[in-house]
Amino acid sequence: MIHHPPPPDRPAGSGPLLLIDLDHTLVERDGGADAWTPGFCATHGLPPDAAADVFTLLRADRSPAGFARIAARYGLPRSGDTLWEEHVAGEAARTHLIPGVPAALAALREAGWTIGVVTNGCTDIQRAKLARTGLLPAVDTVCVSQEAGARKPAPEIFRLAATRLGRTLTPDTWMVGNNPATDLRGAHAAGIRSIWITPTPPPPLPPGHPTPTRTAPDTPAATALLLATP
Repeated sequence: MIHHPPPPDRPAGSGPLLLIDLDHTLVERDGGADAWTPGFCATHGLPPDAAADVFTLLRADRSPAGFARIAARYGLPRSGDTLWEEHVAGEAARTHLIPGVPAALAALREAGWTIGVVTNGCTDIQRAKLARTGLLPAVDTVCVSQEAGARKPAPEIFRLAATRLGRTLTPDTWMVGNNPATDLRGAHAAGIRSIWITPTPPPPLPPGHPTPTRTAPDTPAATALLLATP
């Protein structure tokens, strides 16, 4: 669990509560999910056409054990733990902040907001992204699906994030994220308000899909909406 106490002048549990997604909301990644595989093959002397198989193996088990299976298949003289650590560092290295995000989060905290990141993914990788981009001090807690035991859109992960902050979800709580299937559905299931990060005009949602409370083209714009909310 990642938890950062609020500054001394902002007591725990004070101010409005914001839950916010990580990928494509606070940070972006260079390349697709399989962009690391060509470099991995080159580094470890595997033929380029092994990249698809390596990606498939790790996608089935994204963990040190998954890399141990890759090492065994290709006779690599490295442990699964070592290969996993390299992978985590590589994923963090190709992650960068979305422009304006640090200032946006700073403005929210200055205005008294409590901020929790709620993200699906592997704990090691998501934590490494947050550390590399310097976001850890900018938020009050982080809830990653792997260690939380629940994935968005399940309302349990939103409730757990609030609990870690000594809070409960209320209709005044906000969720900001880019993924309708996880962020919007999750906010709706948890009974909280939402801002959908989406191009303007937003694409149509499937019939019966929960509609967001607001929409914004990016996180700084969403922050402006939150700061203007009574």
